[in-house]
Amino acid sequence: MNIEQMLCQTLSCQKATKLGKLQTLWSGYGEIARYQLDGKGSSQTVIVKHIAPPRQSAHPHQWDSKLSHRRKMRSYQVELNWYRHYANRCQDQLNLPTLLAAHQDSETQEMLLAMSDLDALGFNVRHLTLTESQLYAAIDWLARFHALFVYKNSPGETLFAGLWPIGTYWHLETRPEELAVMAASSLKQAAAAIDARLKQARFQTLVHGDAKVANFCFHSDSDTMGVDGVAALDFQYVGSGVGVKDFIYLLGSCLDEEQLSAHYDTACNRYFHTLSRQLSANWAANEIDELVEEWQALLPFAWADFERFLAGWQPQHHKRTGFSHRMTEQALAALI
Repeated sequence: MNIEQMLCQTLSCQKATKLGKLQTLWSGYGEIARYQLDGKGSSQTVIVKHIAPPRQSAHPHQWDSKLSHRRKMRSYQVELNWYRHYANRCQDQLNLPTLLAAHQDSETQEMLLAMSDLDALGFNVRHLTLTESQLYAAIDWLARFHALFVYKNSPGETLFAGLWPIGTYWHLETRPEELAVMAASSLKQAAAAIDARLKQARFQTLVHGDAKVANFCFHSDSDTMGVDGVAALDFQYVGSGVGVKDFIYLLGSCLDEEQLSAHYDTACNRYFHTLSRQLSANWAANEIDELVEEWQALLPFAWADFERFLAGWQPQHHKRTGFSHRMTEQALAALI
């Protein structure tokens, strides 16, 4: 695939130049790079996500199988569907990339997504850990996102065609191999029951599905800009679910066990306060209260659901902390 030629044809520029690779996609499935587009008296940079499945996958933890390949390829199609059909609902509400062009080759399975460059828009800072204000900005981003898509769940209902029926990359039905190798435990026995409790929640929304801190980009003035100072990307696992799955995953990605114990309650209050405020324009107060009560009760189940994935995928992972274990135990006790 001639990326430069495709960019010139679809984005009406005279010259496209690769400035550099930003990262390799998971398991060696391609790369993300920055390109400069030059036209008549104008120039801009774009981000190109080039999916090119390798002949031999290079998964860092040796999870290479036909199922894994199909899941990854479906995730890229889901991301394209998200940008084409749903991302515009976030316009003027949230910062995220704009899809500028896309190309698919059915023969080679290659895909190309050209998107706006968040760095060029001022969101050029990345963090591994967050200050309190940065954490609140990311939490507010998630709460606003969830408020935009929240709905009352009906059995068998599918509102978001082309996305994952259940969002998050660790969803149980997409991870049978990890469950199979998981050591015998009460958590393994309860995996299906935990999954069912989350899926059967009365209130659902779209979850980002991979809302780790590395997928948030911050403005250089983010400490004073609030939610306007943060943008999110990487929508490969967006789909239906309860919003707290995104919320706990964000916390676990940027707070260690001591920080979780110290700030968890405050972070929960922030999330539900912002979510309630966003819903208040269109929802009755009693319905908002019912949603908050339900999702608060599901917090331990969201922790346990991710703990189940880690226990099979990488049992020694650093995110398996005493805090996540305690939350998992709360979920297991609630099932009895």
